Amino acid sequence: MLHYESLIHAEKEAIYEAFLKAFSDYPVRMDMSFAQFEKILKRRGFDPNLSVGAFDEDCLVGFILNGCRKWNGKATAYDVGTGVIPQFRKQGITKQMLQTAKQQFSDLGAEQYILEVLTSNTSAANIYRKNGFTVEREFLCCQMERGKDRFYSIHQTEHIVNPDWELFKSFWDFPPSWQNSIPSIEALSESFLISVVRNNNQIIGYGIIDKSTGEIPQIAVDKKWRSKGIGSSILADLIEHTDAGQIKILNIDTRSKQMLSFISAAGFYHTVNQFEMKLNL
Repeated sequence: MLHYESLIHAEKEAIYEAFLKAFSDYPVRMDMSFAQFEKILKRRGFDPNLSVGAFDEDCLVGFILNGCRKWNGKATAYDVGTGVIPQFRKQGITKQMLQTAKQQFSDLGAEQYILEVLTSNTSAANIYRKNGFTVEREFLCCQMERGKDRFYSIHQTEHIVNPDWELFKSFWDFPPSWQNSIPSIEALSESFLISVVRNNNQIIGYGIIDKSTGEIPQIAVDKKWRSKGIGSSILADLIEHTDAGQIKILNIDTRSKQMLSFISAAGFYHTVNQFEMKLNL
């Protein structure tokens, strides 16, 4: 008989093992190390008190890993990852875990719940729709093999450790997704390098890269300084300062035509699309 409870008493290693099993047939490879898994949890604000597990006796067979932060001025819960191991699927486990999680959020006072789901994963997206979620945005994800980038640095770049977030936000065409947001970067700040270009000592463009994974959560240029090679120079510098063989940019708002044009010219290729979905609580 399955039972549902928070993950406050679950060992992180057991969650990791269940995660690998649940995502073993996922369209995007998720065969990460335990250390990488821990980094993802920390970056996205995982809170075991707000997370739900489905247990077959003492074995974790399904999970919703959640976090909670302020998001657009509201107390917001976020689905870090949802999965059910293959042999326990099609039993209504995800639906039951969602109901359990929503009760926890209500007790917490969260105002909304957000998540991302692959646009190709129609069964999961339909489950969320049936539970009251609506699509907020569509994201594009892309990557590039290191060494195949087409951009070179023509502006002097430098690295900083104390970002001026309010200035950086003024460069944005769209707010970043949860995993690329300012709190997510600050939660794992030691993993990131920030490259900037200045004009008369004023920052006019910046980019951020995970030094080990090659993921770029944010890159933006002052609107008055675009199409002058600044973004290209920042991208070239970021690529030079990562150990990864692949460079990834995840969750680009598909409405941002300039960003899509930029990454295409740089040599990135499309991998998957995701919906950002929201449930008002």
